[in-house]
Amino acid sequence: MKRYSFIFFGILMAFSANSQNETDALRYSYLNYNGTARYAGLGGAMGALGADMSAISMNPAGMGRYSRSDFSFTGDLTFTQSKGAYDGNTLNASKANFNVSNVGVVFVKPISFEKATLWKYFQFGITSNRTNDFHGRTNIEGKNNKSLLTSYTNYLNENNIPLNETSDFYEGLAFDASLIVHDSLSGVYTPWYNEYDAEIEQTKRTVTRGAQYQTDIAFSGNYNGKLYVGGSIGFPRIRYNTSSTYTEKFVKVDSVYDTEGFSMKEDVSTEGSGFNMKLGLIYAPVKFLRVGIAVHTPTWYSLTDQYSTQITSDFTDNYYDAIKPSPDGDFNYRLKTPGRVMGSIALLYKKRGFLTFEYEYVDYTSAILKDELGVSKSDNFDVSNSTASTIYQGASIFKAGAEFRLTNFWTLRGGYAYYGSPIKDEQAQVDASRTNFSGGIGYKNRNFSLDMTYLRSQWKEESYLYDPSLVTATIVDRTLNNFMVTAGFRF
Repeated sequence: MKRYSFIFFGILMAFSANSQNETDALRYSYLNYNGTARYAGLGGAMGALGADMSAISMNPAGMGRYSRSDFSFTGDLTFTQSKGAYDGNTLNASKANFNVSNVGVVFVKPISFEKATLWKYFQFGITSNRTNDFHGRTNIEGKNNKSLLTSYTNYLNENNIPLNETSDFYEGLAFDASLIVHDSLSGVYTPWYNEYDAEIEQTKRTVTRGAQYQTDIAFSGNYNGKLYVGGSIGFPRIRYNTSSTYTEKFVKVDSVYDTEGFSMKEDVSTEGSGFNMKLGLIYAPVKFLRVGIAVHTPTWYSLTDQYSTQITSDFTDNYYDAIKPSPDGDFNYRLKTPGRVMGSIALLYKKRGFLTFEYEYVDYTSAILKDELGVSKSDNFDVSNSTASTIYQGASIFKAGAEFRLTNFWTLRGGYAYYGSPIKDEQAQVDASRTNFSGGIGYKNRNFSLDMTYLRSQWKEESYLYDPSLVTATIVDRTLNNFMVTAGFRF
């Protein structure tokens, strides 16, 4: 049985282990930067401030603000919570994870005062920042009168799929497990349950793991303490894994041959790496004002998916019970995620504190999937790329932060970030925007700094268990709680 893309259109797809589609393109384009505790504590609005390992990843000119060499690393304890609502039922789930969200080093080279130049310092740095967190757990439960098996047979019948060409990962497994029937004379597929008087208990348990990181190699310079310029070469990497178990239990069973239920286990893992570049500058026309601007090129990824499924059937007559695993699948492809432009401004009050604001724009419609040879208009991706341009949109990101020095050593800060929805309003039942609130404290002396931050991120997701014409939408409220500590050492 040959492999093919099994796609039911919705905002997010449920069963598409062997389909690299617009959902994957959005997942790796919609970044939520963590990084250092100070960066997160200020809402990420540090493009005009600099002198921070994570600020460098957004505006490499910020490295020009360093006058001494520096090394820092950040530990991040994450708690995720979800509320999955389906068919009037709501289930909670949670997951915890510890990671290192930032590590970096900057080397500073002072310019000799004996030379006739206004360049004061040059800097070289290497930083690694966590740009996305995929850890989470979701539980969904509800009742329906239409089975996943009906979506399978509808798809097969509408597309006149021969039995020997059904998917080794979905419909073919269901047939092998005796859950759907094929009439060899008419070519019609039928699900093995009573479609006219069905009451089905449906559950889905999903666990996701992994993250996106980016390592930047950056260069910068300080011109007369007023103009800071910088550029970087970035090497992002992706590690994503999702494991889900979908179960149906048929409440009404009238015959010894009836299906009592079945389950489908699905595992997908994605790994890959990419390349991008960034340019930025910061200008300080007067002491109390700094203005920053940065441009990020698109990121070009090479990715590999590995996937497998397994269907287990349960009949009234246990003789027909079956466990049918799929083969191990893998697929290589490419992805171009959108570039970014951002502008920022910081208002400083002597040496006591500041207010900082940042605006960023991302066009999510420009994400493009390509095959291993770099072709986007192919059988694998032409439909997905067209769908992405139809349901996605450009979105704005607003960030704001404030910091106040309590004493010569201690600082208090807070931040806010709003990520505009990447999905058009007419294409979604929920607002897919994201909101971050953060706050923290920091200690700093001449050679050492310690920053601590709490960040809370909230958003909604809309998805479908399978064909949206057969099921209602599942709405998931997600919350991400981060506790970050950054230690820095100057030398």
